[in-house]
Amino acid sequence: MDKCKLCKTNVADKMNSHIIPKFMCQRLFEDAIPRHSIEINSKGKSKKIQDSPKENNILCTSCEKRIEILETYFSKKIIDIHNFSNVKDRIDLETISNEKHLICKNIKPTMFKLFIYSLVWRSSISKLIEFEEYHIDDKVEEELRFFLNDNLKITHKELLENIENDTKYPSYHFCLIKPIVRNKQSRGIFTAFNSGEKAHLLMLIDFAVFFYTDENSIGPTLKFYSNKQNEKVIIAMGGIEKWIDLNRMIVQKMLNKNNR
Repeated sequence: MDKCKLCKTNVADKMNSHIIPKFMCQRLFEDAIPRHSIEINSKGKSKKIQDSPKENNILCTSCEKRIEILETYFSKKIIDIHNFSNVKDRIDLETISNEKHLICKNIKPTMFKLFIYSLVWRSSISKLIEFEEYHIDDKVEEELRFFLNDNLKITHKELLENIENDTKYPSYHFCLIKPIVRNKQSRGIFTAFNSGEKAHLLMLIDFAVFFYTDENSIGPTLKFYSNKQNEKVIIAMGGIEKWIDLNRMIVQKMLNKNNR
């Protein structure tokens, strides 16, 4: 059996490791009776699925537990982000040139990087068909792995005590965009692919995660919302129509690629 891809020490004995946390994929199966969704691969073939992507033997039990601790912490933070209007003591809503974004005062920027980098890293190392078009540079992948392995802890208390804003972290641009409201109309797609040589995109139903490994690939608008800085956590937001247009554009791009 192979070694764990995170610690590179223990045997990768864990089965059914989620690549993307289950709480971020629940709406994929919303209103479907029986519970299911349709997966379409890069060749246009479809199949019915009943759970979010899981993979065997990529992590050891200990590293899986460390990731679960991080995910449990952020499952509550994500709820706050969706309900931002009800938690004004923890999240500020700001508007610049008619564009709205959130400032999450209840999340340490370095902790936020740990969570987002865990999504990017797992998506990149995965051999599942859902992530076959998503891969970051090997050097960056290893840099993220080292950061995760060094800072993920086995208890919630250790995790919170360890992460500080002066903790050394990989410095890359990444942006999160979400629809301004969360309803049936705003439910987006689930996909992962490289949108450029140094640009990578995770579409996670309620969030789009843009990750860039150089300074030239990110445009000026997204750079404004970048979380490369370590002073605040920024979540960009778009109206329902813009969010739907983004999802349609991604689907069309995938269809165009399949038709080449």
